[in-house]
Amino acid sequence: MTERVSSTGLVQSTQQTMAATAAMQMFMRALQANTTELSEMATQALAANPALEEQPPLNNRDEAAEPADHERTARHAGFMESLPAQTTLSSHLEEQIRQSALPPATEAAALAIIPYLNRHGFFSETPQEVARQLGIPQKRFQQALGAVQDLDPAGVGAEDLRESLILQLQRKGENGGIPMLLLRDYWDDLVRHRYAAVARALDVEEEAVAIAARRIARLNPDPGSGFTNTELSLITPDILVTQEDDELVVTLTGDGVPRLALSADYRQMMAEKADKPEVRSYLSRCFREGRELIRAIADRQQTILSVAKAIVGRQKRFFLNGPQHLLPLKMEDIAGMLQVSVSTISRAVRGKYLRCRHGVYELRSFFSATLQGEGGNISSAGAVQARIRTLVEEENPAYPMSDAAIEAALAAEGISIARRTVAKYREQLRILPASLRKK
Repeated sequence: MTERVSSTGLVQSTQQTMAATAAMQMFMRALQANTTELSEMATQALAANPALEEQPPLNNRDEAAEPADHERTARHAGFMESLPAQTTLSSHLEEQIRQSALPPATEAAALAIIPYLNRHGFFSETPQEVARQLGIPQKRFQQALGAVQDLDPAGVGAEDLRESLILQLQRKGENGGIPMLLLRDYWDDLVRHRYAAVARALDVEEEAVAIAARRIARLNPDPGSGFTNTELSLITPDILVTQEDDELVVTLTGDGVPRLALSADYRQMMAEKADKPEVRSYLSRCFREGRELIRAIADRQQTILSVAKAIVGRQKRFFLNGPQHLLPLKMEDIAGMLQVSVSTISRAVRGKYLRCRHGVYELRSFFSATLQGEGGNISSAGAVQARIRTLVEEENPAYPMSDAAIEAALAAEGISIARRTVAKYREQLRILPASLRKK
């Protein structure tokens, strides 16, 4: 008898563990999903689970709504209807990773890396910073990064345009030759069309350098261009930040988030079919899975709100004074404040947007590396990028600032960074070199 009770207890314990695991997996899927992906999850669940029903949005506007709202609603409806034919760069890369038979740990690391790639397929932060934020050991991170860089399209997983072009040449087996030398050792000369100087340095004809430059020009400067650009689609902010007196108020918009409920009709049916075990078992499973999805969506919303409030609290100067006041911030900082894992923070900020008086920003953009300036001044990479953008916007178009001039201007403000870093930030901001900005 004792053994039988122990076995039953073990079975019950295993079932409870499996249910808890399924609920956690559902929550993680909902948390990582943006509003479009969450709506797709809900649509699939509604089609498969008769115990679920959709409720109308809160504060649904009537026919007296403003024309602009009608237009936005129509655009959003059209966008949603076209979803089945759409493929984003992220989903394309994730699908390849799942089919690549990588070791589980490497696959998990590769899937964690992909959300850090922007719509062009490049890193928004340095790979070293991403590895640190994710807490992935360097060796495993490099293995996962190599797997990502082997995916289609060629050139994804690069730190910047230059590395992307190098990856594309490597994919074509062109590891030697003048094109690779131009990218690796003469990048500044290449973008400034200083072919004669390169020809002298390599002791080749200038025409050979020009031919190599034309070869590079045939590569793809934007690997993500062939995929659905969710950043340029209708963005529905998840978070709204407003200012009331001296206080910043953070609220959920709820826009685009599906509202689901359990069907009262099916609940009554389950009560009426109590004497039919098969029907009751089926309906019980439907209700359990429905409750898990409803709870996952509610927990997703609460987690995003908590993360957003923590970010706003740490980046108060940004919201009060503008992008140039963005402070250094790590995901570990927010994870520690909320006592959750860094991976939870990473999922919560992926594809989630915040609207404030300065514009619309992805939550992930508020995390930025620390830069040490002269005299102990500390800036964030994001703040430096904002300053570079301002310097370029205010320059004389007839005499645009070179990277060296930008470096000097930043140094005069107490921000000491290398010229190569200036060039990297400029490329991430999609700002052309000075020679190509001259008017």
